[in-house]
Amino acid sequence: MDLNRVILIGRLASDPEMKYTPSGIAVTQFRLAVNRPMSAEARQSGQEKQADFISIVAWRQSAEYAHNYLSKGRLVAVEGRLQVREYQTQDGQKRRDAEVVVENLKSLDRPKEQGEGGTGYGARGGDEFGAENGARPMPPRPQASAPSGAPARSYSAPPPMDDEMDDPFADS
Repeated sequence: MDLNRVILIGRLASDPEMKYTPSGIAVTQFRLAVNRPMSAEARQSGQEKQADFISIVAWRQSAEYAHNYLSKGRLVAVEGRLQVREYQTQDGQKRRDAEVVVENLKSLDRPKEQGEGGTGYGARGGDEFGAENGARPMPPRPQASAPSGAPARSYSAPPPMDDEMDDPFADS
């Protein structure tokens, strides 16, 4: 039996960036900052927390949700699978990138309201659309435009239900 399951809770390190594949499928990328566990000794000695910055890729509805309702600093839970992509740069160097492909994405805090002081993030979680108990979700951001040029690299292991896909985030 094979198992490839990743569950992460962290804060977005940047705003999600959404693009479209040539066939019109939405794909969003962002980096998630996840704190490393600290030993009791490290906490007592006053060591600063350390974080890992993990690349996250969301497809279709999850991509649109991330783009429309999440922003830098938001606390989220990501459930998915680890994927390692191999590609070749424009100067011919081979590269490998590890990323988590989203299967479930959930906001764990409320969006900051306009004019609200402090961090703006509540302790209670919201549903997948950023609202709980009548709270208003953030207004959607403008939609990303479809890609104009051919990407420089391809996904080596495309998400389920798709054939080979070009990487809309490749450096052109």
